[in-house]
Amino acid sequence: MDAKRGESAEEAGPADRPSGLIGAVDNVLRLLRLFEDHEMIRVNQVARDMNLSRSTVHRMLATLSHHQFVEQDEFSRAYKPGPALVDIGLAVLDNIDIRGLAHSALVELRDRTNETAHLALLRGTNVVYVDSVESRQVLRTGGRIGWTLPAHGTAAGKALLAELPDAQLAALYPSGELEAVTPRTLTTLDELRRQLAEVRRVGYALNDAESEEGVSAVAAVVRDKRGRPRAVLATTAPLSRAGATWAAETGGVTAAVASELGSRLG
Repeated sequence: MDAKRGESAEEAGPADRPSGLIGAVDNVLRLLRLFEDHEMIRVNQVARDMNLSRSTVHRMLATLSHHQFVEQDEFSRAYKPGPALVDIGLAVLDNIDIRGLAHSALVELRDRTNETAHLALLRGTNVVYVDSVESRQVLRTGGRIGWTLPAHGTAAGKALLAELPDAQLAALYPSGELEAVTPRTLTTLDELRRQLAEVRRVGYALNDAESEEGVSAVAAVVRDKRGRPRAVLATTAPLSRAGATWAAETGGVTAAVASELGSRLG
């Protein structure tokens, strides 16, 4: 009798739900949403709240447990979110469009440095620029939205490469030879390693006309609250006004803005 009541509820469902839903899938998703309000859930509670039989709830939880979406607490025997559910949640957070969150930081960086600011991501051995805010100065570097450049030749790329363990870095450049984009571009992995060590020491990376002639840049990694590198902020300027003093001052400002942005990422 109890099982029939549960099966009937699965088929019919609340009147306000649209037609065409798959009852069993709908129930599983409704069950998972109970974790929005409860740290742990119990069979009796789920059966009561969802108007399902205990046997139906047991089967649902057993299936979710098999796939590690829930796990049973050893002492209370209640169910809590499992590693698969947690991993999916974290992956969704990782893939939130950082561009929307970062745009105000780019505006701040532009205003504080009076130079063009960029947001970039690492893709293999390349760096991809996903947003820019241009300087208001007449003589300025342009935006780079949509540009893809060799990571080893850019401040943005070097800042992100400095986050990688040496084995992963070596795997990206198995030949040990690097493409020369301009006469100033690093051309060996050993040279790159030396620069990356300096990046880790000072907290920002420098590009001295290595990706574009006449353009200099500094960049700092954006790390989220868990310390994971998520993106990089870069500031570019014409080489004519980007000497050592500019690099040190602008590198510090870029690192500070990147740190503040990271504090807003989960």
